[in-house]
Amino acid sequence: MAKRIVYIDISKALCIILVVIGHYCPDGCPDWWIAVHDFIYTFHMPLFMFASGFVYIATKRDGEKYGDFIMKKVKRLMIPYFVVSAIVIGIKLLTESYMYVENPKTVMSFIKMFYYPEAGFFLWFIWALWWMFVIVPLFKTRRQRFALFAISIFLHYVPFATTDIFCLAQFKNMLIFFMLGVNVYDWKNSIYAFDRVPKVVYIAAFAMVYAISVAPVRGWYEESAKYLLPFLGITAVISLSKMIEQSKIKNDWLMIISASSYIIYLFHTTFEGFAKSIVFKIPYQKNIGDDFMFSIGAVFVVACGVIIPILLNEKIFKKYRVAKILFGFK
Repeated sequence: MAKRIVYIDISKALCIILVVIGHYCPDGCPDWWIAVHDFIYTFHMPLFMFASGFVYIATKRDGEKYGDFIMKKVKRLMIPYFVVSAIVIGIKLLTESYMYVENPKTVMSFIKMFYYPEAGFFLWFIWALWWMFVIVPLFKTRRQRFALFAISIFLHYVPFATTDIFCLAQFKNMLIFFMLGVNVYDWKNSIYAFDRVPKVVYIAAFAMVYAISVAPVRGWYEESAKYLLPFLGITAVISLSKMIEQSKIKNDWLMIISASSYIIYLFHTTFEGFAKSIVFKIPYQKNIGDDFMFSIGAVFVVACGVIIPILLNEKIFKKYRVAKILFGFK
């Protein structure tokens, strides 16, 4: 088994927490929460893609047959995707007649999920990641992968029409970050000097550029800052993760979250939805503009989105043979 890369695991844990937070933005929420939401969306999915690319190449098995690798990804990615999609669509169909359901579904949704993230658009990430695992292994050397990185830059920045079917548009836009992770690992010895820079410098640079991007005065620098934010956000979170790894802070809970990050991603909106249905029935939600009371509700919703999938993962999915097959553990 490949050795764990602790700071990448910490980054994944931080990122999935940000994903769960970012997917809770109810109507009427405070302006500061909207600002947090917008901040998270400048870098969180690029960070996930970067970590996926980095881990892919770091754990790549030399000599593994392409067909065997793809079959592993079918089991790990796509079977859980279809299972969860069917569960979510089924729950919405069963409950929409007597409770509020966001984005209600029809029976045709069971067909549509085979080419579109019908159960929830956030599932585009799985389709995009799938296509990366289909294509990237065909580029076998470092130089070939660097060439693909160059192609991914072109795909990301040159506008041309594409489609959301099979999430090809999302694949086109996110390949650059996956390949960045691949190339950072491929060429880690050549870029080692960057690791000597104090990590707080990267965090400060991200904070400064973000402040420029949201400044009330608009100009060319504001637009340029937006292009830099995903990359600086990745660097800042990786730097923060390395600081946590090197500190005396216990990170066991982050390791648990990281180990369950895929299950959290698949199920967090479902359990956030249940938590929201509870929160919105409590009288204080009539005054959702009250920052303190909103914060209590937000903590509860986000905690449900993180903790319940972890409990499912540890207590059910990893223990029973059928569950292991359905959710990618076997």
